Amino acid sequence: MENEEVLHDDHHPLWTPTIRRRLTFVLIGALMVVLLIVLPPYISVSRYQRRVASAMSEALGRPVRIDNIQLHLLPLPGLTLSNFVVSETPDFGSEPILRANTVEARLRLASLWRRRIEVSRISLDSPSINLVRDPQTGRWNLQRIVTQASQITSAPTTQAKASEAPRFPYIEATDARLNIKNGDVKLPFSLKEAEFALWLPEPDQWQLRLSGRPSRTDTDASDVGLVKVEATLGRGTDLSSASIDLSATWKPTPMGEATKLVAGKDQGWRGEASASATLKGTLNTARLNADLHLLSLHRADFAPEQTAQINAHCEAATAGLLRSLHDLRCAVPTKEDTSFLAAIDFLRSEPAPLSAHDKPDAAAKPGVFLLRGEIPDTFSFSTASMQASLKDASPNYALAWMRLFSKRIPKNLSLGGSLNLTAWKEDTGPQSSRWGTTVICTCTLPAQQDDAANANRTWNVVLTNVGTGNNSTLIDTALTLTAYQTASTVQGTPEPVVPRVAESQSIIGTLDRNNYKLTFASADVAHVAARYFPPLGDDMPAQIAAGSQLQTMRNWTGTPVWTVTAPAPVAKTKPRHRR
Repeated sequence: MENEEVLHDDHHPLWTPTIRRRLTFVLIGALMVVLLIVLPPYISVSRYQRRVASAMSEALGRPVRIDNIQLHLLPLPGLTLSNFVVSETPDFGSEPILRANTVEARLRLASLWRRRIEVSRISLDSPSINLVRDPQTGRWNLQRIVTQASQITSAPTTQAKASEAPRFPYIEATDARLNIKNGDVKLPFSLKEAEFALWLPEPDQWQLRLSGRPSRTDTDASDVGLVKVEATLGRGTDLSSASIDLSATWKPTPMGEATKLVAGKDQGWRGEASASATLKGTLNTARLNADLHLLSLHRADFAPEQTAQINAHCEAATAGLLRSLHDLRCAVPTKEDTSFLAAIDFLRSEPAPLSAHDKPDAAAKPGVFLLRGEIPDTFSFSTASMQASLKDASPNYALAWMRLFSKRIPKNLSLGGSLNLTAWKEDTGPQSSRWGTTVICTCTLPAQQDDAANANRTWNVVLTNVGTGNNSTLIDTALTLTAYQTASTVQGTPEPVVPRVAESQSIIGTLDRNNYKLTFASADVAHVAARYFPPLGDDMPAQIAAGSQLQTMRNWTGTPVWTVTAPAPVAKTKPRHRR
């Protein structure tokens, strides 16, 4: 009995006042948690729905629609907006600029005690965003929203203490999709699985972070790498004067998928593509620097012993938020002893005036491919005027690219001489252009077994084309080929300014992206060509009459068809009889 009395004695240490108070606090805390979980669904904030939508419409300059608003108190106080839609203005179309099924607005807890609501974070779940460009003015639909937001005075997002100006919220989006439209036309390009963040680190400075996977809706491109963008945007008297410091990277992606993304279909190239760019200046006028790296390049048909690579650096002045590019210059080194940095330094030197279309650019550095031009409308290639040049490059550079298409070109074949190229395009009106290409190779053939007669002989190879018309026909223009061996000069006499053509030592023809057609002046010429470039001799007739011409027609992936034209018989003249 004594033991039972001890167990129920109120003065026992288990029931001290301290323990009772703690237990009371625990019960009150648990009750509050239950209330915070259970009560919010029964607290109606729908009567503020129109007021919230109206305030957002005023801030964004666009009509805003919200289907429902709910209050939640855990883990932090906030609002959940359902079916959040920001409508577009008529001049940019009828599709909403933004649509999100759910938007979470987290409230700053301290602001509730001051009876002034501040939002600390806005989170959008799987939003769809339409970026629309006006093709007439080059303006984007977001420009007006940014202008509207820049006129509102805000304190930095991370500011610890409240001030007169409300702190700008941290805005983020996950699993977003960004679509691009040019006027009423929705382009096939988009950014999927995008992560987006925007905040105000300083009173006059916005910070933007964006990453996502580029996509093209009219292809089955899948592994297309990751695009990352970091940007700092300053305030200005207007949006065009706002400063911008942007950097973007495109992580390495397989070449096959990259060509699907850029060209709309797999172009048959394999390797790895990556790119990076910076933009510094103002939104109206800025300086663009970009690098493109195409590594381990080869055709999908086979893997050659040596792959190719392209390392390009480009610089340009931009106007109107990349609306146009001016003074565009790109450099690609073609020689191993020409470094990438040397090509960049060369680009930044003062350029010479553009040369005539049939000559390499006077500003071109030997062994460096140079591209210069203007693009008045970046969304319309037809407006571009460009000139590409390659001066005094080694013919072996072209030979290395030819080996990517055929493994039958002799491994030990090395050409002497020089290679010059110029290609140009001019805008001549709506959807119309003029273009042309001239490639001149002064190629010296090396000595080969059983071919001492042709050792160290020089061939001039000339490829030309000129076209005009619709831009879609540009890539279909055929190249005209003229190749001839220069005749030897008599020892002790100077070489003529225009090399003489050796009789019966020439090749003429045409080449386009589907097939080629070549005419060899003689069987000897055809055999020389086949000896150095074996694919040209496939299925060549074995018995050919002396003095005959040979013609071959071939689809690049097909079987050649040969035609032999015998020499015309020499007409016999009747002897004259004297009377």
